[in-house]
Amino acid sequence: MQCPVTGASAADGAAGECPVIHKFTDHSHSTEAPPVAVEEIDENPSMAEYKRLRKVMGQITKFYRDGSELKRRNMEGVSEQIAKLEVDERMAQAQLAVLDSTPGFKIHPKAKEYRRPLRDEVEGLQKQKDAYQAKHKEFQDLFEWSKTIVQICEWLEANLDDYCSKKLELPQKIVETLQPPRELNPDEVKAYSRGLDEIVYNLQESQDFFAASVDGRLNKYHNVEKALIEAQLEALKAFPEDSDRRLFITAELEKDLDYVMGNMALTPEVEKRRHKMLRSHQEYLHVLRYQREKLQALNVDLTEERKFDSRFDLYRDD
Repeated sequence: MQCPVTGASAADGAAGECPVIHKFTDHSHSTEAPPVAVEEIDENPSMAEYKRLRKVMGQITKFYRDGSELKRRNMEGVSEQIAKLEVDERMAQAQLAVLDSTPGFKIHPKAKEYRRPLRDEVEGLQKQKDAYQAKHKEFQDLFEWSKTIVQICEWLEANLDDYCSKKLELPQKIVETLQPPRELNPDEVKAYSRGLDEIVYNLQESQDFFAASVDGRLNKYHNVEKALIEAQLEALKAFPEDSDRRLFITAELEKDLDYVMGNMALTPEVEKRRHKMLRSHQEYLHVLRYQREKLQALNVDLTEERKFDSRFDLYRDD
């Protein structure tokens, strides 16, 4: 199953499985007070509540900043592939130019033998380059939008600090670090409001994923997937064992089966981690809703239909 935020496969227990990585402290054996429940904070936060809001908001910003950096690296990786293809294309074109550089070369039978595969290679390289350029455009668009998402999170951090600085007598060491939120023009307000909607929507999708992993729905999904793979393996048994296709497809399906079986393995540690991830998603959403509902941040009545990235739709037909 894929994570609805990143599209990456989510293998329970893997360090990078979740689009929002949250490191929680286990307070079950500690004398320390548990973290402030952000869902209970009203528009007049205490100092402890403000610190909790600020910490979670900082985690949100860091997550999206890290995600933006990953998108930049993906984009640059594709750029490197395009550059390599361009070198290969120039190399093949140089060989073709040599074949036609003298009358003797041009009419020689061996030149004809070289020319056809070189032309085919150039055509293939151009097609590969076109595909990589389309992928680069996709990654570039994602990277540019991710930078806006980071700016929105940074603005929300400053907005929270500004609001609480007017409600509380903050320690001087905190006051000295605060920067007032930048005044946004009308177009920026709309863009930031849409961006905040996008963040909330995607976190809700991710929260639903982990809720399903906790309440058993995800396991039902994996059971169907397991049965689907096993049915295909059974169908392949009707064909010759030495068939190259049967051997290849069987190996691929067995890899898929091992993967889904690994996802279905439920240990106390995995179950505990799932609950913590679900709780962390809930906290993120509570803090973002606090910004909008209590602080009235980026509340804009957008008349156009709000559309969200279909790549995060796990159940789309394609």
